[in-house]
Amino acid sequence: MLLPLAWGSLFFPGLFGVCTWGLRRARPAWTHHDCVMISTRLVSSAQAVLATGSGIIVIRSCSDVITDRHWLAREYVWFLIPYMIYDTYAMYLCEWYRAGDQSSKHSLTIFRNFLSKNRLMITHHVFILLVLVPIAQKLRGELGDFFVGCIFTAELSTPFVSLGRILIQLQRQHSLLYKVNPN
Repeated sequence: MLLPLAWGSLFFPGLFGVCTWGLRRARPAWTHHDCVMISTRLVSSAQAVLATGSGIIVIRSCSDVITDRHWLAREYVWFLIPYMIYDTYAMYLCEWYRAGDQSSKHSLTIFRNFLSKNRLMITHHVFILLVLVPIAQKLRGELGDFFVGCIFTAELSTPFVSLGRILIQLQRQHSLLYKVNPN
């Protein structure tokens, strides 16, 4: 339990930092806001690929959907908890950059705007942390992991949605990549 929590706590913010740093070096003409926005989408895509891959492994290992267990179903949930916390902060950081006044402190107005604009996503994160994590880890008892794997694969669309948003941000809506992206 503690090891996946620790790895997730290092992995997601670390990947965000590396992506932001790498984009700033590779594209010095881009604003810091652009680098942060793209980095958050890259980290979301990485988490989605990891979750989907974990889900597929769990699903394929379960021949009996009720009783079969796989260690990855339980461990990835612990790895996911730091991502949910990181992602909530990353959404706030993006809102702060969108507000455009980086010279001021994180004001209450920006926080209120963040809450009102991201109500559904924040509810999604809180629901996962307060309802789905306890169900997946304790409340379902010794029931199988097949359905946990199915829930993980729900992230399959995230890399495509993120790619579409990155292309829009880079004003590449008319590119072939944008047109063939199934977002």
